[in-house]
Amino acid sequence: MSKWRDRRAADDPAQNIRQPCSICSETRGLSEHLTEVAFAAQFLGNTSTYDSEDGTAKIRTETIGDWLRLAAQLKTVEIDAWKFEPSAGDAFYCETVADSINAHGQHYTTHATALTRFVFVCNGLEEAYRFIDHLYSALSINNGVAKKNLKRTSSVRAVALLDDLFEKKGLSAAPRDFEHHCGNFIGLFNRYKSEHLVAVGGLDAGAEKLPTYALQLVRNLRNHVAHGTFPLAPPADYGGYEDSKELVLMLRHACRVAALYTQVILRWFSPGFESHEYNSMRNANGKEFDNFVEKCTLEHLLRMHLKGDFALHEGLFDCERNGD
Repeated sequence: MSKWRDRRAADDPAQNIRQPCSICSETRGLSEHLTEVAFAAQFLGNTSTYDSEDGTAKIRTETIGDWLRLAAQLKTVEIDAWKFEPSAGDAFYCETVADSINAHGQHYTTHATALTRFVFVCNGLEEAYRFIDHLYSALSINNGVAKKNLKRTSSVRAVALLDDLFEKKGLSAAPRDFEHHCGNFIGLFNRYKSEHLVAVGGLDAGAEKLPTYALQLVRNLRNHVAHGTFPLAPPADYGGYEDSKELVLMLRHACRVAALYTQVILRWFSPGFESHEYNSMRNANGKEFDNFVEKCTLEHLLRMHLKGDFALHEGLFDCERNGD
């Protein structure tokens, strides 16, 4: 087992909490899930062209992976609540005041870690949107979309492409337990929306009935964080929001859902594995290389979130042992 899996992040759930859900218990931890998708994006090694008002850019799947890998490797964004307090030689703190300062530091460290991970994941997701953006023009022409109704941003154009995919293939195009994980996030988001009266925009009529609804909510949540409207307050015991722990949980579920949609994008819109790393292993001789190439397929991209004997982030010799 890789050593990094044992390194807990500041926003990880408590280890002593039993997993009551049989579906979630078969799912990789969030960090391991993110790193699996990161390795897949790296092994694919695909490129595409993205045209915008700022010019033309080459989009690489490796960049998607770079952001997700950072999110997976993130451990703690530490907030030092004592940083600007008078030093011990200049002030005396009673136990109550000291406890308050410590509680604020721990609270904001948890939130800062979850928010930073979410931003990293969204950056990877934005790159995935741009990776498939060039396909929207043909879709809009085939569907006879009027010029005034054309989608203007890569995020909503990606939703249109995914809607078309799901309309043609149904939920067979999605990873296993996709609806379950999306439902978990949607439930948390709905409570967040009700409790904090947040704005939700950019949704067409009937969007809540489509498989892309959770992705639309991730986009809205990303906007709340980016625009500074995401609720940030002291610990609940010190006048903050009662749902502060659930807000962190929602951010983690949003990362999970974003990774699942990224799996869909890579599975169905990638031309295949083209990276130097993958081709080197495909052309190498040895059982460990054969096992890897046999298991590292486009079909596997929809199973990366599930626990199993094969993982892209593990070494070739781990693959050989698991294949015996």
